[in-house]
Amino acid sequence: MKEQILKRLKLLPNLKATIDGVDADLLDSLADDAIVQAQTDGFSDSSLVLGATYLLAHWCTAVCSESSNVAEQTASVLTVKYFDRAGSDDYLAEYKRLKASLTGNYIAFL
Repeated sequence: MKEQILKRLKLLPNLKATIDGVDADLLDSLADDAIVQAQTDGFSDSSLVLGATYLLAHWCTAVCSESSNVAEQTASVLTVKYFDRAGSDDYLAEYKRLKASLTGNYIAFL
């Protein structure tokens, strides 16, 4: 199952640079953790790969600090960068949406 998750993760086009920046051992460990967390959150065999992939994608972006949600404010002498979605990203938002849609043993896709 971990191989399926890692394969699907590498198919996400916006994550190539991020995945390349994560150590292989760390990526393997994070994949194990994503499987456990997705199972704990209620994802079953049929939806586990999908849920764990989005969760792993979120963790990879967090580890590499690669996020499209970084906002920047610049004053004449100061620049401040911050996360404008409280550290969330599109991958975590999709994971949470999928988790919320779990009913029985299936995911309600939009």
